[in-house]
Amino acid sequence: MASLIGQTLGQYQIVAQLGHGGMATVYKAYHPRLDRYVAVKVVHPMFIQDESFLARFEREAQIVARLDHPHIVPVYDFNEYHGQPYLVMKFIEGTTLKGVLANKPLSLDEILKLMPPIADALDYAHRRGVLHRDIKPSNIIIDQAGVPYLTDFGLARMVKSGESSLSHDLLLGTPNYISPEQAQGKADITARTDQYSLGIVLYELVTGQVPFNADTPFAVVHSHIYVPPPAPSTINPAIPPTVDAVLMRALAKDPDARFESAAAMVSAFTAAVRDADLNTINAARDQMRAAMPIPAGEDSPTIQTPPPSIESPVHDETPGGTSRRVVEASFDFGNVGASIRKMGVNIERENAPPGAPARKPKLNQANASLSVEGSLREVG
Repeated sequence: MASLIGQTLGQYQIVAQLGHGGMATVYKAYHPRLDRYVAVKVVHPMFIQDESFLARFEREAQIVARLDHPHIVPVYDFNEYHGQPYLVMKFIEGTTLKGVLANKPLSLDEILKLMPPIADALDYAHRRGVLHRDIKPSNIIIDQAGVPYLTDFGLARMVKSGESSLSHDLLLGTPNYISPEQAQGKADITARTDQYSLGIVLYELVTGQVPFNADTPFAVVHSHIYVPPPAPSTINPAIPPTVDAVLMRALAKDPDARFESAAAMVSAFTAAVRDADLNTINAARDQMRAAMPIPAGEDSPTIQTPPPSIESPVHDETPGGTSRRVVEASFDFGNVGASIRKMGVNIERENAPPGAPARKPKLNQANASLSVEGSLREVG
């Protein structure tokens, strides 16, 4: 999508680009009559291929606009520009949690101060029937006074609610923070899917890294579905068993095994820290965070691909124990966009003994390869 800097969308004069993701581009804009700056999120053209999208967008925008919470970025307006829907939100002068962590880890006191208002904001939205679906550090903004805000409510919901071929069976979320049930494309996800993602954020704050990281988004998603997360104390031995237990419960594969709310998770974490008389997190976490690259799934904006159905590839298994799954997708990597016409994952299957059930393939670098047909384009 071409840059809109210098153009006017309704009453909003676009002055700068703030960010670019898989579903939209965010701009800083000026509203002359009210003499204030706002954030304008313009949805990419690929999401408006069906005629009913704008009606759904308006309906869902109205739901999100009703969210009135001191730690949720409010929606002011919505409209369309040359057929492209856009949302107008409060402009927060500050830095995302992702940006903060790129400079230094949070202290334990800062973690304990950050998490309760974010959890409260999430539970507030859940009580009103709104799921976020993309909780991650880049969707948490901390203003210049240190006040945290949760942003990007509802955009994934707006896309997912559609019946178009584009929205059907899309995996909406960011690989490093996606819940197992969301990664599997289940339609009946609950508030506990957001709790899982917030649990990943808390895990990262405490240990200095996300539980699952790999060279490809598919490998990360596979781990969320099938692989138990490493106990935080295996990464940082200074983490006490009480904190281990809270984080492992938050990341349970079964949603029913998690906490009943985001606030309950954070309350349990706070109690675990106090019970263990933990006053600080040792330097090992700080050193690991400084040496660790930004997680691939967080640095790459939200992906839109069919959910990984590794047990059911599109093509039949070929001789030699190799199966192939072909999907169509679109990715954005920083300022480069990739329009993927065909992407195949070749998975080597282990041969099972005669009469034994087929073994579920494990997706990793040793037994999988990726082939892509498509094109690249510069964004912005």
